[in-house]
Amino acid sequence: MILFDYPFYQALMKLFSPNATLIFRFFTTFGSAIVIITGILSILILFNKKYFKYMSIACLLGIILNTIIKNIVKRPRPKVFVMTHSTGYSFPSSHTMMATIFFGLLIYFIWKTVKSRKLKYFLTFLFSFIIIGVGLSRIYLGVHYATDVLAGIIIGIIYLVLFTKFFINHKKATK
Repeated sequence: MILFDYPFYQALMKLFSPNATLIFRFFTTFGSAIVIITGILSILILFNKKYFKYMSIACLLGIILNTIIKNIVKRPRPKVFVMTHSTGYSFPSSHTMMATIFFGLLIYFIWKTVKSRKLKYFLTFLFSFIIIGVGLSRIYLGVHYATDVLAGIIIGIIYLVLFTKFFINHKKATK
């Protein structure tokens, strides 16, 4: 375990309890494929096809990027105290990276479309809290190191900046 990883793991293990486990299991679902796919489909139903298209492309490319990085790095998962089943390589955390991409893009769309400042700030806080909760849950449940989670967030943010700059904003400029 890398020096950076161990303190996070120790701190989260101090929280260990049946209630904490339920909370972290709840948070980890926000980075799961079923929640993200349901979220994307909800955007299609509740909003419009444009946001659905961007969200679908962003998440699909994000999954591909995550898979490529995992297969290059090939970091094994922790084996210390695993509370949930997870397969594949550990770095970067897929749940965390995909939560960052999905909820980060929602935050982007909210700032582009919602007029109420209070609602913008509330939803930004809520979705940011979910992203952090997903990351912490992956460490707590023993399926990722803290560096896997940190990399998932950082790569997700960099990816979002590039995606919005070159894909969404480029599309607007060419119309």
